[in-house]
Amino acid sequence: MVCCETHPFYQVVSMILQSMLLSLAMLGQGSYDINEQQINQYLQSQVQVNKQLELPGIIKAHVQLEQSDVQIGRQSPDTARVYGKGKLRIALPDQTEYDARLNMTYEARPRYDKAQSALFLDNIKLIEYKLEPEAAQQKFGFMLGMLLQSMEKRLETQPVYRLNDKDPNQAWLKENLLGLELSPGKIHLLTKPQ
Repeated sequence: MVCCETHPFYQVVSMILQSMLLSLAMLGQGSYDINEQQINQYLQSQVQVNKQLELPGIIKAHVQLEQSDVQIGRQSPDTARVYGKGKLRIALPDQTEYDARLNMTYEARPRYDKAQSALFLDNIKLIEYKLEPEAAQQKFGFMLGMLLQSMEKRLETQPVYRLNDKDPNQAWLKENLLGLELSPGKIHLLTKPQ
């Protein structure tokens, strides 16, 4: 079984949302906009994904994400897209290994659940993926697609980030964060007025 917390998309989005919430807590009450450029700069400097995915007895895939890019509200006003590029090592049950390059695109709708003090990703969808060289796409594309798509429903039921009561900044956010809104190029975090 594939664990959602090891999925590259889950890890990237979790780090993005955590950094946004901590930035908001440091600024105090009101509202705060975080733009795509800020998120993408954070991703390039802080986020490193190096994970193992598996469908037991069928395929193992080691993903090393080298580049990611986020677009907010561009294709649809309430969704975000995450584009990822990286290396992929595929291992079969007979111990045969193959190296390939992976390009993948996911789309999701971020949502803050105040009752659980947690951020969720609704309607997660694998938009596209491609393996290079073409021989790898032909040989493993279908299985990799199944592996990547198997994560969609699991990711929706797991929060990507939960506020921590023991951290003073996050405790403030837990009491004051009302939700978030997306507009083209921005995430608008909403807090209670003072």
